[in-house]
Order: sequence, then structure tokens, then C-alpha cells
Amino acid sequence: MSDIASSLEQEFADHSQAERASHIAELKQIESKGHGSVAVAPHAIMSPLLFGFVGAMMAWASIANQRLSVGTVVAFIVGVVFVAASAWGIFGPRKPRFTLCEEGVRVKDALLPWSSIEDYGVTENSYNGFTTHTSIVFQLAAGFTPPELGLFFVFGANTRNRKTGQYSTRLTLHAGAKGMNVDKLAERIGEFFAAARARAELARLNAD
Repeated sequence: MSDIASSLEQEFADHSQAERASHIAELKQIESKGHGSVAVAPHAIMSPLLFGFVGAMMAWASIANQRLSVGTVVAFIVGVVFVAASAWGIFGPRKPRFTLCEEGVRVKDALLPWSSIEDYGVTENSYNGFTTHTSIVFQLAAGFTPPELGLFFVFGANTRNRKTGQYSTRLTLHAGAKGMNVDKLAERIGEFFAAARARAELARLNAD
């Protein structure tokens, strides 16, 4: 009888150990997707293209107009400015609006630790088919007061819910993230978000 009991105990122990090993392997796979850092910079495409087209049409109309006047010269200059601004909007360098890293979401010198973030949302806003801006909102944990972001209000701000007292942080990209569409951006944030939780669970389990 004791042999049967010992056999059952060993079988249960082996099964539990196998489950633990499988769980740890899954956590490590999730955690591996949140290594390093990803800088997220704003990047507009459709809006600059639209302004560039308008500018090119203005410049072409000015050149095609055989009557030289102050109006045609002004229209030509404005058109060239529109085209140049459009080219800068598409190809010009952009500073990161925020950076996803293993510690959290970094905005300039401010850091929102992953442990302080309860949830997040990514929303693409458009007008007549043109993306105007993309909003990223991080819902923060109760009791956590976010640091000052150091951004102009339209680019990002912290907001406190008067009823719950909880804060949320909004970051805005005009029109979207450089090199990523809205789905890819949401996916990358989710990977870092999940990786932080997996890292915490691995630490709790004392798993290397």
C-alpha cells in the first residue's frame, strides 16, 4: 500500500514539475519580446502629401500664368514653401515622442513604470480618410502620481479622474508612428506590457 502511495506522490510531483517548467518556458517566451527599447516618433504621410500636392499646383499655376504680377510671385513662393514643408514632414528627422523600454514608458526624462500601468489604448483618428492623429492612453494604477511629461499639451498630458482619483497619461502622434501602423504600434506596446508582467512572475517563481 505504501508503495502505491509513494508512486502516486512521485507521479504528482513529476506532473507538477512538468507544469512549472512549461509555465516558466511560456513566461520566458513572452518576456523575450520586451527586451531592449523601441523609440516611437511621430510621422505624417497623407497630410504632407496633400499639402505638397496643393503647393505643387500653386507653383505650377504661377509658372503657367504668363502675366507676371505680385500675386503670381506670392502664389509661387507659397507653393514652394508648401512643397518644402511637405518634404520635411515626410522625410525630415523626428525626435521620439516616447520610448518603450524594459523599465516602462519613457517620455523625455519622465518614466511611467510598467508596474504603474493598468491598461492602455491606441486610437487612430481620421478626417475624410486622412489620419489626423493617433492617441495612446495609459490608464495608471490607483495611488500612482505620474511625473511631469515636459511636453506641449497637444502632444501629451496627464489627466486625473475626479471620481476615482486615478490618473491617465495621453500621448499624441501627428499623424501616426514612424515605421508602424496603428496595429503594429498597439502590438509593440502590448509586447512590452506583457513582458514586464512575465518578468515579475518569473522573479516571483525564482526562475532564471
